[in-house]
Amino acid sequence: MFSITQEIDCYITCITGSDLLPLIGIQAFLAFLLFTFYLRARKPVLRISSFIAAQLFMVSVIGTIVSAMQCSQMLTIKIYTAYVILSTVIIILLPRVYYKILIRRYGAQPITDIMDWPQAFVNSLTDRAKVYYYDSAVPGAFASGKSIFLSMGMLELMDDSELKAVIAHEVWHIRHNNKTPVLRQLSLMTFTKNHSEDELELLADVFAGKVVSESSVESARAKLK
Repeated sequence: MFSITQEIDCYITCITGSDLLPLIGIQAFLAFLLFTFYLRARKPVLRISSFIAAQLFMVSVIGTIVSAMQCSQMLTIKIYTAYVILSTVIIILLPRVYYKILIRRYGAQPITDIMDWPQAFVNSLTDRAKVYYYDSAVPGAFASGKSIFLSMGMLELMDDSELKAVIAHEVWHIRHNNKTPVLRQLSLMTFTKNHSEDELELLADVFAGKVVSESSVESARAKLK
């Protein structure tokens, strides 16, 4: 019969009596230092890098702890392993098909049906990305997979330079969309909260500012408030 108390006692006994205890301590200490740096760093790139590094050390701590275990048939290890495998599959594969669900859900149509320049602008920044529009008066823009979605409200609200800034922001997400699943998966595996999506948004704004102009980014942001 499963007993969480017995499993906790087993973890403590196995870890404290293991030759891997010093390594576990070093990994945990480095993870703590990197998390501290993440909380104090101001530059988005440094914050994201330190967050990923801290999470990887946390994963290594968990892996080392599992390696140190001497108890067989531990239910918590089986549950955690199944949890990691299932969440990894979902988080990595879902973005590859989710954009198709969004196209159907929003009744999205290619932007070239109503104007040509947004798709041409995206083509100049990245490969194989498609721009869609959907019928909603609420200003909205988001990226999923290799697709960018713009609402009619967004198209009507923004002038051309502001819309370019919005599109460039979403292009950055498409070009770096591999980071978000990794960050989410690391957060799930280490049971910590991911605050780095704000940093990703800031980096997307910086990219848009370089491609278009900072004033266009600020103007678009102001209209969306």
